[in-house]
Amino acid sequence: MNNSLNFIIGVMGLSWLLVVLVTAFTPYFVRRNICFGISVPESEYYNPQLKRLRRNYSIGCLWAGLILGIGSSLCYIWTSAENTMWIQTGGLFLYFIISILIYFSMRTKIKAIKQNSDWEIETKTVAEISEKSDKTIRTAWYLLYLVVIAITVFASVLKYPSLPEQIPMHYNIAGEVDRYAAKSVGTFALMPVMQLLMGLLFAGTNLAIGTSKRQRDFKRSSAFRGVMSITLFVIGFLVMLMFTCIQLSMLTILNEKLMMFLPIGFLVATFIICIYLAVKVGQGGSRLKTTDDALVNTVDDDRYWLGGFLYCNKNDPSLFVEKRFGMGYTLNFGNPKSLMAIGMLVILIVALMVLPLILK
Repeated sequence: MNNSLNFIIGVMGLSWLLVVLVTAFTPYFVRRNICFGISVPESEYYNPQLKRLRRNYSIGCLWAGLILGIGSSLCYIWTSAENTMWIQTGGLFLYFIISILIYFSMRTKIKAIKQNSDWEIETKTVAEISEKSDKTIRTAWYLLYLVVIAITVFASVLKYPSLPEQIPMHYNIAGEVDRYAAKSVGTFALMPVMQLLMGLLFAGTNLAIGTSKRQRDFKRSSAFRGVMSITLFVIGFLVMLMFTCIQLSMLTILNEKLMMFLPIGFLVATFIICIYLAVKVGQGGSRLKTTDDALVNTVDDDRYWLGGFLYCNKNDPSLFVEKRFGMGYTLNFGNPKSLMAIGMLVILIVALMVLPLILK
């Protein structure tokens, strides 16, 4: 077994580990007054029935991930690495489908338990939601992205004249060049333009997080916004660095073999961030130790959540709200601005697909 194959197996194995652990233990990261997207009293968190549902979900996901992960990895014995990668990718999609089915099975059971119980639901929402949180980092911090982009541009300008007529354009997961392209100004302008568009997306998302809907007490909600804002900035910065490294490799400044370590380095960093958020922060800051310091409304807003995933409330001016299942935020699809946000995202994706064709 060669080093490239070992590397591919390592990357895919780490990807499986990250995905399975995050999905399997999600019920333990969310707020205690939410169980599979359903509002429940926080005092019922240790209810034996609810504990059993969380445990069954986790066990089901872990078994599904273990069987599919090992099964797809064994394909390396019988077929090529490229074919096995496709099989493993298909296995990941199948795993997501199975985990969603398990989720809705648990959700149906918790809804039945809720209907047969005399619970007093305390889903708390702060009335004032339009003020920007002072915990999110300032947009000016995103100007640091321009430093990374400037390095990309500066290196390209200096190195361009001495480059060969054919340059590496794409690397497979083993870090090997599998596509070359003719040298052109457009080819090297592509990466900085993509970095700029991605930077604008990250900065815009940070602004939206700052005015997201506050759940529960103000301190915890604000602290969570701050953590997510910093996390977003760090991930964005890592993406900028990765794009710059790709460009430097195209310019033959960085060794091609270094490209082997970029995917696994990014995965490791993402894995560490996810573990920290899950263990130390929790969804909505549920694991942060703070005290209530804001007036709250008592309202059961299950009716605004479709499947516990999609939030649609025309009376809520918030663009972003905290997820009920998972980590982070989701759009309020009842807000007309959400259509604008989706439209901008679609335009960005189309631009990233079209730019390589324009800037040849």
